[in-house]
Amino acid sequence: MKKRILLITIDLAVAALVVLAVWIVNYKMPQEGIKAATFPQKEFGRDTAPGQERQSGAQSEGQMETQSDSLIATNVVMDTQDWHEKFADKFTDTVVATDTSYTSPDLSIQLSYSHYDTGMLDSSDEGKHVKYGTQVSYVLADIYVGDITCFQTAFAQDTYGVGYSEKLSDMSSKMKSVLAVNGDSYSNNRHQDNGTIIRNGVVYRNERTDVETCVLNWDGTMDIYSPDQIDLQKLIEKGAYQSWIFGPGLLDENGKAKQSFLTWDYIRQSHPRTAIGYYEPGHYCLLLVDGRQESSRGMFLEEMAKVFEDLGCKAAYNLDGGHCSFMTFRGRTANHPYKPEYEVSDGIFISAKQ
Repeated sequence: MKKRILLITIDLAVAALVVLAVWIVNYKMPQEGIKAATFPQKEFGRDTAPGQERQSGAQSEGQMETQSDSLIATNVVMDTQDWHEKFADKFTDTVVATDTSYTSPDLSIQLSYSHYDTGMLDSSDEGKHVKYGTQVSYVLADIYVGDITCFQTAFAQDTYGVGYSEKLSDMSSKMKSVLAVNGDSYSNNRHQDNGTIIRNGVVYRNERTDVETCVLNWDGTMDIYSPDQIDLQKLIEKGAYQSWIFGPGLLDENGKAKQSFLTWDYIRQSHPRTAIGYYEPGHYCLLLVDGRQESSRGMFLEEMAKVFEDLGCKAAYNLDGGHCSFMTFRGRTANHPYKPEYEVSDGIFISAKQ
């Protein structure tokens, strides 16, 4: 009997090691990647007048050459309004910064912190979340940009691929960003049936998906598409600037909080959250909800949707959360994560023009 138990134990240990090895090889070890296209500040947008539509040289040829591959670029279609004039009262002639604010000729960021008791326990996942209680805390970044190119994204290690990760704080330092949050963990599922990825006006992936896609356009508008609405050529022609594939969308077409969400059961539980909100071209917000601790259990999707409705956003979208949820502001951690900083695969970076 003892010998049999020993053999079973060894078999289980071997099986666990095999599963662990497969997971490490498939998801943690960097796979063959594509070097991210260098962000073309002058060619795309910063010297394009408001209302002017412009195709890059790369788009006119259908390709953008990078060090390791050829990538398609989207049309640059700018807003008809000059955001510097539109939000003139938000910007300052020189940089003015505090622990919770930053203004410059092109950028305005205001952080606000909120804490409240929801009165609701999370009894899902066999009651594992009950221990976190009913408190919720979050930080909200209210953002105005004078130029859409102040709103940038980046891949970890400057590489699009599987298994590439980096601390958001290190990425933010390299990007010289004022504010940064984690992105959508675009490499989930090894890119299989994992949607369309467009970053800084460059198309990296166009696959099928069963979740909603959030698109920020060059003209500053934001659209959230259902799986059957995605058409890459239309996105290119309209001028998609960034896209994220995680979700779900949080508001309906009237800016009201949704009560049902296109996502899987695990995401419906309370979690640390990262989300983006859209008011109008040039005006956005980023929400970071702390979680998995007594001071903040995390939010349900319904709770977070209500926050965006109350803010008056026209659209809002859930990004990756959990351990990945992280925000930096002026080189410091702006939220209260429940674990030390975690390496992520991509991020969103709000930067002043250089």
